[in-house]
Amino acid sequence: MRPPAATAVIVPHGGNPLATMEATVQDLRLAEALGYARPADIRKLIKRHLPMLEALGLVRHGGVPIVSGKGRVSTITEYHLTKAQAAFITAKAGTKQADSLTVLMAEVFAMASDGKLVAANEAAAKELAEAQARELRRRHEEERDARSAAFAAMR
Repeated sequence: MRPPAATAVIVPHGGNPLATMEATVQDLRLAEALGYARPADIRKLIKRHLPMLEALGLVRHGGVPIVSGKGRVSTITEYHLTKAQAAFITAKAGTKQADSLTVLMAEVFAMASDGKLVAANEAAAKELAEAQARELRRRHEEERDARSAAFAAMR
């Protein structure tokens, strides 16, 4: 069962009915759901973790015009995160709401790891296997990069 707040935040196709991509959440809506005092601060966290977010898939973003109190128009970057990317940012956010949701995600992960949750069908089983393969590939690449850096330092 999904918590009601999370359901209201995720928007199918980023709010664009013509899009065929995975559902996304707009950065400021996620920040509000996670209890940020200043929702725009989530953008700093997203920027800091862009490489990991990109490992989870395309990070959708675009320029959005804003008008200052003096009438000056400037453009800011707005992010639309997939569910996996939003879960990653949730784990990094550090707010009370984010910490509570992260605990729930960890409990579900533990149940899945212990075989207490199973894939609903063959497509879900295939998706799970692909996610596990990507995780192994990322771990291998990290180890390779660490070895390369160590050898470079020895020269």
